[in-house]
Amino acid sequence: MTVRRTRIFPLLSLLTLVGLLVSACTQQGGGPTTGGADQADPNGELVSNMGAEPDTIDPQKESFVNEIGVTMRVYEALMTADVKTGKVIPAAAKDQPKVSSDGKTYTYTLRDGLKYSDGKAVTANDFKYGWTRLCDPATAGEYAFTGYIVVGCEDWNNMDPKKDDPAKLQAAKQKFTDSITVSGSDITFKLTDPAPYFNAIASIWVGAPAREDQVTKGGDKWTEPATFIGNGPFILSEWKHNEKMVFTRNPNYRNQTKLAKWTQVMINEGAVAFAAYRNNELDLYGVAAEDLRTIDADADLKNQVVDGPDGCSYYIGYNNRKAPFNDKNVRVAFSKSFDRDAYINDVQKIGKPSTSFISPGLPGYDSGDTFQKFDATAAKAALAQATPDATAALGALKITYSSSARTKTRLEWFQQQWKNNLNVNVTLDPVDSTTYTQLVKKPETLPAMFLLGWCPDYYDQQDWLTTVFSSKASSGRVGYNSKAFDDLVFAADKEPDQAKRDKMYQDASRLLSQDAAAGWIYYGATKILQKSWVKNYYITALGFEIARFTDVYVTKKT
Repeated sequence: MTVRRTRIFPLLSLLTLVGLLVSACTQQGGGPTTGGADQADPNGELVSNMGAEPDTIDPQKESFVNEIGVTMRVYEALMTADVKTGKVIPAAAKDQPKVSSDGKTYTYTLRDGLKYSDGKAVTANDFKYGWTRLCDPATAGEYAFTGYIVVGCEDWNNMDPKKDDPAKLQAAKQKFTDSITVSGSDITFKLTDPAPYFNAIASIWVGAPAREDQVTKGGDKWTEPATFIGNGPFILSEWKHNEKMVFTRNPNYRNQTKLAKWTQVMINEGAVAFAAYRNNELDLYGVAAEDLRTIDADADLKNQVVDGPDGCSYYIGYNNRKAPFNDKNVRVAFSKSFDRDAYINDVQKIGKPSTSFISPGLPGYDSGDTFQKFDATAAKAALAQATPDATAALGALKITYSSSARTKTRLEWFQQQWKNNLNVNVTLDPVDSTTYTQLVKKPETLPAMFLLGWCPDYYDQQDWLTTVFSSKASSGRVGYNSKAFDDLVFAADKEPDQAKRDKMYQDASRLLSQDAAAGWIYYGATKILQKSWVKNYYITALGFEIARFTDVYVTKKT
């Protein structure tokens, strides 16, 4: 499966990554320790698996977890999420922002002495450049919509840099750049509306201070190690494409990492990654159902298991714009046609059945949203109401997925459910992982049916509902468009009263389920294998890929 992140998860083979996207404000890996056998190896290297080659690591373009994980090792945003509490705390900024009384102006002050890894000073203008790249239509960033709350971003971003009048483009750009002002070490954002979630957006990768001189120097290849110069804890020192990325300690970062090196290999097949872990070639491994029998039979492996909840939610995506899934009756039929309990018990083994989108333990989780519960009779009745065009399209229906042996096994289970409960034959359509991420990122290439997941970027319903399924979102990748849904989430986004805000988001979430924009499958759970020499590997609801990297370390490997 593939997931987006945010966190979102927004990735390659899910089964090789899920263990690294862990959750719920818990701490694993031994906790803070000093001295003796737990002493950090000053030359220590951590080796983990990122699944496959990322499509891009440009912070203003990316959206998938393995992409974001690279950026957040190399760059530091204005704010960050505290790995223990989930609260937004200062990062490159030295304090919480000053917010105007109307909630529409945020001012951040940078810490003193910030540097890039090559020693160049980090300035407020560097952050303004990052935000400008985000909103620039020429960048074509997949998370540009997160900047739409900043005055001028949406209008400029929705223009066509190749077709629109250059003077109009420049005017739109100027309106946007005027809304972000810099004064010394202060950077101020003027927003279109109050946005209780904006501070959280300032903690994610979209506004990372990409270096203008390096972007210009590197051109289309600026994300190669020579010009991918950041202000974060690590340096991308090597990128052997389709094989590995190597990150080394940034000596100019204000909070030195305990790791000297972090190597991320690219193993797409779960069974191969499991073998690499058992052979001490990986220090961490996300456990899949196929591994459980082997682990249970091995006392040493059982001792290396770490369990925890997971903030991610997995679903069957339907192309809402394309037959047969432009018919709500078909979407409802497919969403009610599979037994989620049986899937977890018999196939997935790890996780919790879901009939709503937002995961447990996160704002907006709704245990009362059960519209999509398994009901074969209701599924057949819904399918019987489908239009002739939608019914005809069922005859050539395929489900597209990122090819791996384990994902194929899971989809064969769904295949059988649809045959048994809907009398529909669905063909499996495997493609390589890079092609898959490219297909699901573009509306014009979006398959009819596919697998995706979503992990939280920050603790707010806005990140799940507006970000993924509103008409302004680009990350949901299902083509859902509902005025009723939009009206609810856009109003909730700026509502200062928390109780009213929560109710509007809940109504929107239930509408999403009833419209069957996607078919919810399960909420993730964490089960990883972790070597004894790995310490302070924090697992939170936001996942490790966008959290703090400075505390993790390894002792001398035995």
